[in-house]
Amino acid sequence: MATSEFRTLFEMLNDRELADRVASGGLTAEAEAAAVSELVRRGLPVPSHAELPAADECDYQGDMTIVARYLTPTEAHMLCACLNAGGVPAEAGDTHLVQAHSLLAGAVGGASVRVPANYVAEARELMAAFRRGDFALDENFDADESAP
Repeated sequence: MATSEFRTLFEMLNDRELADRVASGGLTAEAEAAAVSELVRRGLPVPSHAELPAADECDYQGDMTIVARYLTPTEAHMLCACLNAGGVPAEAGDTHLVQAHSLLAGAVGGASVRVPANYVAEARELMAAFRRGDFALDENFDADESAP
């Protein structure tokens, strides 16, 4: 890659992305020179390679763990939305396969709902509340009346 191509690439990055690239220490000498000159042009400090934290440990919440399985993708998506609304990062898995090939749903275990390992207990509590009907709306619920 030519220096002008590096310059163009680094001009497109936001300040944080550019600083992270320089701090990573993974750039070639030519790329690093172009990135540092872009930082200087923007008036930003040039980070040293040691300033960039290794992998950000606090972002890792554990391996994804299956907390529920359903034969229909809709049920998995509904529970996933409920968990997300309750503050648990959840995702529905295998939904495309189960929807496209419904006869295989039993063979693959259906659509799954997965959460990070650190959230399994909280997810189970929310799932129990969901099944008990704690989040059900009253028959006479009117969204207009409950709005502030």
